[in-house]
Amino acid sequence: MTRWRAVLAGFALAACSEALVFALTGRVTLVGGLAGSAFAGYLVGPEPADGAWHGLLSSLAWGTLLIPGLVALAVTGDGTLPFPYEYLAPLFTTSGAATTGILLSVTLPNAIAGAVGGVASDARDDGDGGAATGTTGGRATRATDRGTNGDDVGWLGSNEET
Repeated sequence: MTRWRAVLAGFALAACSEALVFALTGRVTLVGGLAGSAFAGYLVGPEPADGAWHGLLSSLAWGTLLIPGLVALAVTGDGTLPFPYEYLAPLFTTSGAATTGILLSVTLPNAIAGAVGGVASDARDDGDGGAATGTTGGRATRATDRGTNGDDVGWLGSNEET
């Protein structure tokens, strides 16, 4: 299930970091989206699949804001392709290759970053120094990780899922 607070937190991190990079360099990168995806994955908890899903959602939410901004920059004549596409674009020889390359490069790295964030969350939970209070499916959980039904709900402490 989707935890929208984690998606929103990843979106916020991506937007803030990209705004900072743009203010400092005048260029757009996709690094902020990766950072936001990893953060969203970290927030949802130890499952890599959940982290990948939330990282992907976070990056797609950020992309819906970023793409119109990039188009506006391109129309005004001040914009270039975001890093790393400026280096990848000459490698695509057909429109099908370009479409496939762009779709894979905006989804796969963000899903991987979200999964890595989830694994990092698991490493954080494993080194809790004896603060665990119970187990869920063989994994130690803290009392704050439990929802109202006793379900393990991750670091956000909310069982608000849709």
